[in-house]
Amino acid sequence: MRSMIIAALFTASASLSLFAQTKMDAAKPSPASPAKATPTPAAAPAKAAVEANQEAKATKKEAKETAKEVKSEAKSAAGAMDDASITKAVKEKLASLPSLKDKNIDVMVSGGVATLKGKVDKAGLKGVATNAAKKIAGVKKVDNQIEVEKKK
Repeated sequence: MRSMIIAALFTASASLSLFAQTKMDAAKPSPASPAKATPTPAAAPAKAAVEANQEAKATKKEAKETAKEVKSEAKSAAGAMDDASITKAVKEKLASLPSLKDKNIDVMVSGGVATLKGKVDKAGLKGVATNAAKKIAGVKKVDNQIEVEKKK
């Protein structure tokens, strides 16, 4: 009985050794073929992560370039507008706002700087006028000289 157990252990040990040797031989490149890196299961996700990172960098670079182009085009379009066109646009915008349409606000634009003059009865309306003028294409800066009249 003892000899049978020893023989079974010897056979099992020999089988394991042969199996391990076969695995090691399979992992080695053969002399006839050049060595090729075979991705291991752990290497596949790492490779995918590297590729995703490279793709993200390329996308980010492309987005920056597109943003520069858009900014350049917007600057060109704003430069194409002359002061008279900007003045007209600011006046129309102020006249379209219910809170400012009845107010007498003068608008002058020079070099993209919109100067607002006039009188309003509430301090908040001065800010409304500034914000409205800032939204007009071509306005680089707003010089708000509107006076707030004190109630009598």
